Amino acid sequence: MKSKIYKGFVEHTRHLPVYHRFRYPVYVYGVDLNELDLLDRRLPFFGYNRMRPASIHDADYLDDRPGTIREKLLRFLPDPVKGRVASVMLITSARYFNYVFNPVCFYYCFSGNGEVVQVVVEVSNTYGERHVYVPDTDNALSVSGKMRYGVQKAFHVSPFNDMKGRYEFSFSLPENEIDIQIKLVRDQAEIFEARLWGKGRELTRMGHIATLLRHPVMPHLTKPRIIFEALRLYYRKHLAWHEKPPPSDSMTIRYKR
Repeated sequence: MKSKIYKGFVEHTRHLPVYHRFRYPVYVYGVDLNELDLLDRRLPFFGYNRMRPASIHDADYLDDRPGTIREKLLRFLPDPVKGRVASVMLITSARYFNYVFNPVCFYYCFSGNGEVVQVVVEVSNTYGERHVYVPDTDNALSVSGKMRYGVQKAFHVSPFNDMKGRYEFSFSLPENEIDIQIKLVRDQAEIFEARLWGKGRELTRMGHIATLLRHPVMPHLTKPRIIFEALRLYYRKHLAWHEKPPPSDSMTIRYKR
């Protein structure tokens, strides 16, 4: 199977207007969407669209329209790309005992010969909103074996950043290691950067059980960690708070009115 578990860390570094950095251990799934039914049958603690200690549900991803994750994803892709997609690798945190919060998910879209034809970034905030970034692959750069894309910021995530700026994405291939970096650049100055890195292992029955036993509460720590770091920025470093603006971009696909 191609599906993996990546164990590593997530790291955030804020450069301006004040310096702030943190790093936490994490593990994420690299799920080949073509293997979801197979994983459901082979892994006793993994489910696809059903209750298990860890599970992937179509309803947890992208918009509220019916369909599988793959079917919903294809609706967002440019027409020249859709017909070339043979497989999709989803980098995500699973639903754990019916709870899930994914600040960001990544979709690697591969052609039949293994070429990456599109990368999609799905971002969620703590306000219950979700946005999809589909970078223009025609403007992609390849530097040191990584794919680099840029998009204009169009979605409110952190109350400590306004809506100005541009994201620069850097993606390694989801192989034995994964290394994804996101930088927020404003007026040619690097404001903020985030990194997800991990070493991958095949998603086997025993490997999956061992991961769940060793890290039983890790997936539930994401939102508390976000709140904790926000309190540090606001009360200790006195960073300005930006109110969330109403969604204004068509790719903000779920939002609370």
